[in-house]
Amino acid sequence: MPRPVASALALALALAGCGSPGGGPVRIALFRGEELTPLAESLGHFAAEGAPVELHELPSSSKAMEALFGGSVDVVAGGFDQAIRLAAQGRVARAFEVMMVRSPMALVASPRARKPVRSVVDLSGATVGVSAFGSSGHNMVNLLLTRAGIAPAAVNVIATGGGHAVTVAAAEQGKVDAIVTLPASLAILRARKPDLVVLADGQTADGTRAIYGVDRYPAVCLMARPEWLSTNRDLAGKLARAMIRTQRWVASHTAEEFQRAARKGGGAPEELPGFAATIASVSPDGLMPPGGPEAARDAVAASLPEARAVDLAALHTAEAVR
Repeated sequence: MPRPVASALALALALAGCGSPGGGPVRIALFRGEELTPLAESLGHFAAEGAPVELHELPSSSKAMEALFGGSVDVVAGGFDQAIRLAAQGRVARAFEVMMVRSPMALVASPRARKPVRSVVDLSGATVGVSAFGSSGHNMVNLLLTRAGIAPAAVNVIATGGGHAVTVAAAEQGKVDAIVTLPASLAILRARKPDLVVLADGQTADGTRAIYGVDRYPAVCLMARPEWLSTNRDLAGKLARAMIRTQRWVASHTAEEFQRAARKGGGAPEELPGFAATIASVSPDGLMPPGGPEAARDAVAASLPEARAVDLAALHTAEAVR
């Protein structure tokens, strides 16, 4: 089970001086709501490869990256867009295994929004919830706003901390006018509110294409700093093989079987469409999809123009999945 932590700083203080550099387990940070890495651990796939891991759950990919560059974790399971954002700031993280090739995120209007929200254009002056500032969801919101001709500054973005329960509650209680969801939270909201207004949905090929301009997008990847990869090539390969084995397990099982494995036999029936969406999104081979890095760069550049100068080739490698 992932260990929830209050912040990247708390994680750094708790873990400073331990982890794989000293021969211990590989410390992996993941964003809250990411299902595949915990599943790989519970299925025993990391252990089978001889790569023990220690999972740490953070509110977002951006917070996980803070932990990576703070030295408190070795690897991040998160959005490739974060590697691009960091590279624009002079810090390099490299993707070495692609887990999902469709975005797990959607943007939905709250059923209790303070004003009618039927499209992205209606978000001017609205309050929009994201897991954390600078998160992949925040990047997606900025991209959609910019494309609609709305300055991101015209929207009040708040950080909810992520997680399915928090996301559903924020939408249902009207704490936000719109919010970024993950597959399970979107499925629950749709089950409870059949007339839910979905402003953008990356879970389908059409939806990913509408948001990012490609059918296959590097939505979730394993990433590490280049110096860690250069000194841990064999270990990176073991992690990649464990994840590919997990991704193929997911692709070959039903939503009900996936839910039972991920929720230890529990889980609400409302979540099942979310698990089905994740099944359709997993990468079969862990390879970076053609055009994916460029699409991620363009998405980040919508609100961070410096990203256009990033060297994309330095941000991903196929060495671990060959």
